[in-house]
Amino acid sequence: MKAIVAGIASQDMILPVESFPVPYTRVRSVPHEIVTGVGGVGFSVARTLAALGDEVCLAAPLGEDAAAAAIDAAAFRFGMTTALCSRTLPRTPRAVVLVDPMGRRQINVDLGDAPSALLDPDHLEEPLLTTDVVVLGNIDLCRPLVRMAQAAGVPVMVDLQDVRGVENPDDEDFLAADVVSMCNDRVHGREEEVLLSLRDRSTARLLVMTLGDDGALVLTPELAEPARVAAYDVGEVSYPSGAGDTFFAALAHYLYAERLAPLAAVRRAVVAAAWVISHPGDPDWLSTEVVDAVADGATDGAPEAQAGAEAGAGDPDRGAAVG
Repeated sequence: MKAIVAGIASQDMILPVESFPVPYTRVRSVPHEIVTGVGGVGFSVARTLAALGDEVCLAAPLGEDAAAAAIDAAAFRFGMTTALCSRTLPRTPRAVVLVDPMGRRQINVDLGDAPSALLDPDHLEEPLLTTDVVVLGNIDLCRPLVRMAQAAGVPVMVDLQDVRGVENPDDEDFLAADVVSMCNDRVHGREEEVLLSLRDRSTARLLVMTLGDDGALVLTPELAEPARVAAYDVGEVSYPSGAGDTFFAALAHYLYAERLAPLAAVRRAVVAAAWVISHPGDPDWLSTEVVDAVADGATDGAPEAQAGAEAGAGDPDRGAAVG
């Protein structure tokens, strides 16, 4: 599968701290513990798709600086291209992440001028001709790409992340996507109401809301009410870093590369996210073989699969794929 992923890529510095709030110390010695890497939602989603075997082109606003060079180098290492990244920012986005001994993180983000940046549509026209799916974050530079990709006949996925309620005027452009994903962080207790409301205003063939430890809700135009996909239990997790990005990328892969039916694709995305947060030191090990092996072992006879079939979702493993 060929995918274009548009979103933020940043150079990240990870700094360990003893506790939150961080006590003042004039000098702290942390030998071998300050780590520099690359992150950002767009980069993380693209990296996961590449790990699952997809051909990925990242489209992110960058500058012409050392941070951009680090992003280029990391993309090359993970087998994806940055040919669609713009280079017009005065300063590439960056972040400093503070991590305490419990694994809790404080992410300090400096996006600079990235939120107001634009991607050159002329550079996207030719790549869209050979792209299977366009995967977008919920930032302004991604808004024009929804209609542009669909005009080219390419399905679009959008991650709204923390949807805020039944009325989301900022999300109107993104509700035109073929697949809309989100989390329930700001709508606890109102998940089904919010999903049903968004479906009334969306043309999406699939809406998904992740529920953390409770799995995910799935809604299609054919379902009377959201179907639930159970979480995969990985035991105690110190901090679910990377779960959301991994889920979204895996969902794209299993929908458009493997052509699974919605419930089966969501189930594997849940497993992929669970595997990543239970293996925080080994994200490079993620693969379709790992995900499929865990999912096949964990979902034999799963009640949500039967519920989905009864609700009209079709074969819970292979069926009418989205798009």
